[in-house]
Amino acid sequence: MNLFTIGTNYYIGSMVPVVLRAGNNCESNIDDRYRFIFISKGVGMIETESGFSPFIAPTLCCINEKESIRIQSTQEYNLIELVYHPEFLNPFFDYKSMKTTPQAYIEDYPHEAAWLNAFSKRSSNYKGVININSGISLRIENLLIQIDNELTVQRDWYWPCRTRSLLLELLLVIDRIFVEPSANDSIILSDNYKIINDIIMYLLNHYHEKIQLTQLTEEFNINRTSLNEYFKKVTGHTVMSYLMNLRIHLAMAMLRDTALQVSEIMYRVGFINTSHFVRSFKKISGTSPLEYRKIHTWLYK
Repeated sequence: MNLFTIGTNYYIGSMVPVVLRAGNNCESNIDDRYRFIFISKGVGMIETESGFSPFIAPTLCCINEKESIRIQSTQEYNLIELVYHPEFLNPFFDYKSMKTTPQAYIEDYPHEAAWLNAFSKRSSNYKGVININSGISLRIENLLIQIDNELTVQRDWYWPCRTRSLLLELLLVIDRIFVEPSANDSIILSDNYKIINDIIMYLLNHYHEKIQLTQLTEEFNINRTSLNEYFKKVTGHTVMSYLMNLRIHLAMAMLRDTALQVSEIMYRVGFINTSHFVRSFKKISGTSPLEYRKIHTWLYK
């Protein structure tokens, strides 16, 4: 398998370490790459070094550079596979540094480091396989389609940065699915609070759209007071505070790791008013978006 996308329209001849393909089969292992495998159809068993995991599509597999994968199914299954090197996100994300100086890696790039946990962390309960619901499935599939379009069409000089930004969005969604269910199982998995998981998944699916609290109370048939009370017990935030943090931290990652214009980033994470975006960004990060980029981006250093 070719492990690079070659620049054809812009940055002609450049080799970008990310590729995407679709089909009904995948190689057992690919050295030196992380692999995101989205299984959209099928039922069966997935084998990795960590063991066996049953799956009923839609399912995600987050495979690191040392792992192999084998999908066993008596039925036809379909998948989309995104293969990338972490250095595509940030040139400091080479495997040696991530393993030999993990504390520095985490302290310098806390959000990106966390967003890669689904690929690197393993436990008795997590073997790299995540079963998801249909709502999140649609969001992930849409992001993959956009990535494929950027890699194929290469419509302007920003195609590598826009691809990187879409991958960051994808990693954010994966991280929230990976983290939230284990945050406080005794609360989240109880009958009284299960609805909060559904709301978190809804926010992940629609954070780029206009979302109001009344819309959520109607969608999930819960009153405003109970919604915020339950949500804060589970997440530590009110609903709108959680949504704001989600949007701003994604914007921070895009400012650090891409050269996209601030206006495009603003719209991508769900803001339509520039002053509101700048004010909200400064409240959480302590600086304006332009100041944050100047201080933290690696692209111009």
